[in-house]
Amino acid sequence: MKTMRISIMILVALLVCSAPATIWAASQMANLENALMCKCDDKCGKVLINCTCDTSKETRKVLMSKLESGLTVNQIVQQYVDKYGETILSAPTKSGFNLSAWIMPFAALVFGGFGVRKVMQSWIRRGKKDVDKNGEATASETEPSSGKYSNKLRDELDRLDS
Repeated sequence: MKTMRISIMILVALLVCSAPATIWAASQMANLENALMCKCDDKCGKVLINCTCDTSKETRKVLMSKLESGLTVNQIVQQYVDKYGETILSAPTKSGFNLSAWIMPFAALVFGGFGVRKVMQSWIRRGKKDVDKNGEATASETEPSSGKYSNKLRDELDRLDS
């Protein structure tokens, strides 16, 4: 009876200790799959974690065996960069010319915002020029443009005022 309790306790302890290792391995594999692009024959252009082709399945097996052999995620990624070049990476590195890929979207948003601000200011200034010093709208705003219905519109508006 006592030996059975001890064996159950050992089994539970092994299960509890192996769970974090399994979770750690799964998270490391997910990190690898997110860091690398798929190199399949049809050039799908997907991140490895999103690809379902046969090549990605084989790549996952190779990556898992490399993780089990004791290599870190960074070492494995560096091996793939050495083999395929930087095109294997899912995101550009944050150094050298690739730094512009991280900076340019934000710079474009800032400059675009300033451009929109300038356009809005010019529209507001143009609208203010149409109002005279007394605060009344100038003739260009009150008088309708000459057209087929301008006289009829003016008559209708005069009837509404009275």
